Amino acid sequence: MKKLIKQVAKQNGVSVNEVRREIAAAIKEGMSSTEPEAVLFWSQFGGKAPTPEQLITVLLQSVSERV
Repeated sequence: MKKLIKQVAKQNGVSVNEVRREIAAAIKEGMSSTEPEAVLFWSQFGGKAPTPEQLITVLLQSVSERV
């Protein structure tokens, strides 16, 4: 996952830290949603904010299950 984050940073001309900050901000915003589907999604992390790597792993698993 670290390699993926590094690749995204390079493609967007920003630092790895910036990519991680943006993902963390998206996690924080997503976790504050009251939409039932969002609440269900975030509940799988046990009430704790996942790391960017944890989130990416879960999202990739979700996508691969749907294909």
